[in-house]
Amino acid sequence: MFSKYLVASTLIAVAVAQAPLQCYQGLPTSAGPATDCSRFVNTFCDAAAAVPAVRINDSVSRCFNLPDAKVCDFIAWNTFTRNVPPSAANCKSVLNRVISQCVLGGYGQAGANAYTFTVDVNHGQCGHDVHGGS
Repeated sequence: MFSKYLVASTLIAVAVAQAPLQCYQGLPTSAGPATDCSRFVNTFCDAAAAVPAVRINDSVSRCFNLPDAKVCDFIAWNTFTRNVPPSAANCKSVLNRVISQCVLGGYGQAGANAYTFTVDVNHGQCGHDVHGGS
């Protein structure tokens, strides 16, 4: 019984600690919507969490092709205070919030001094020269 309360209180604490999101703004011709990227969140977050320790201010990123010459760029940037991999749970939580609340994508954190997670929908195709950001 105690463990159920512990899990519930932990989930509530994580949800309450989430920082505000920053949504990207764009023109009517901007790529979108970010909801097109939702199918890639678990794949990106699970792969990012499997990376060995990421240095402070370094990042893990991945690009996924969409139909109609659009791409989803995902970034997990270590804005944490230690060289650690990102949390898959925090990554999924933040990216799903961004996708549900930001039409063109954006970024956010699970809490202060945490990883910054980004999803950005762009025109183009993934390749060796694709960079994250708008």
